[in-house]
Amino acid sequence: MASSWPIAGAPQEAALGSRRVLLAWELGVGYGHSTKLARVGARLRAAGHEVVAACSRPYFSAPLVEAGIPVIAAPETTPPDYRTIPASATLTDSLAQAGLLDPRAMQRSLAGWRAILDRVRPDLVVLDYAPMATLAARNRALRIQTGVGFCLPPQELTAFPLLHTLMPPLARDEDMLAAVNRALAAEGSDGIDRVGALFEGNDAFVTTFPLLDPYADLRQRPADGPLMTEPMRERRADAAGIFAYLNGDGLARPGVLAALCVLGPMLEIYPPGATPACLAALRAAGARVYGEPQRLSVVLARTRLVLHQGNAGIAADALAAGVPQYVLCQHVEHYLNGEAIAAAGVARSRPLFDPRYVPDPTDILAFAEDQDAAHVALAAGRIHRALLEQRPPLEHLVARCLALLSA
Repeated sequence: MASSWPIAGAPQEAALGSRRVLLAWELGVGYGHSTKLARVGARLRAAGHEVVAACSRPYFSAPLVEAGIPVIAAPETTPPDYRTIPASATLTDSLAQAGLLDPRAMQRSLAGWRAILDRVRPDLVVLDYAPMATLAARNRALRIQTGVGFCLPPQELTAFPLLHTLMPPLARDEDMLAAVNRALAAEGSDGIDRVGALFEGNDAFVTTFPLLDPYADLRQRPADGPLMTEPMRERRADAAGIFAYLNGDGLARPGVLAALCVLGPMLEIYPPGATPACLAALRAAGARVYGEPQRLSVVLARTRLVLHQGNAGIAADALAAGVPQYVLCQHVEHYLNGEAIAAAGVARSRPLFDPRYVPDPTDILAFAEDQDAAHVALAAGRIHRALLEQRPPLEHLVARCLALLSA
């Protein structure tokens, strides 16, 4: 889906008064990263600036291409089959799985990002879960970090905290710091003095609600809020259905499809990546199956319960709409989101990653009828919609980017 940047060699001179912006996305998968960067990039282009994106996963770049933003394929930090640290208790574990214990892999990534920076010569780099791009851009451009809480820890941290107790941490901060500094030294660059510097910038904008931020207690200022496509509407009093947003991997887990089929005609579902057999079974059970994303502001207004895998985006959407949530967590970020909203009384969180767990449709149906959860969710929705209205996150993020560009 990526398009080549049409400028060969050195960039042409920008129009008078305009500046050049690089959107850089490195780690993580899914359209959430590219969609948010596309929305920011489109606003910066509308303000008269030149914008180009660099993504290490160009197969998720469609939102950027559709926004008219040229896309460059960026280097992948993660070597093929590099999964030697099968743990997730800290962000250090997750970064280790992405290759940040391998100096040679990081050297290749740093060299690739520097080549992109030489070509683009940006005035500002907007970074989304991009630690190697962050290091490569030091002293070369202004940097603003963006991303959900899980992907954007405070840059002041000297160690990444424990996120859960499901398993012990395996990777050590000091080992990662040493590996990163070996890679930087091999490139002729100064080292860093703390792991938080992997997410260092001139500014940082956390694109989620504080409730969904695992580092909320460690930040100097609270998370700024999610970049929603459109404002959420309050759940209607007569809302009765169940809406599910589960990908093909989730539907393939034991018992998931059978549980959803029990919900029958109550169920509306958008299942990206589902097999034809899964789709046929859902339709045979009476569920309404969508083949493309739905306008969540419309769907959630008529929904009694939203069932999803714990993505920060839909968790924030449902929170703002005042809809109770049933979360089938697939991995640690999902688990952290599910546990946070469950602790707030607006969700039930279930460990789909646990091979012993089998979804119980009676539990789903019982939570859909839980009046206490419904009342708490409505109140939480009003609070979170008010936060968004007081300071719209997208406008605020763009304003902070423009302030850096005008500095």
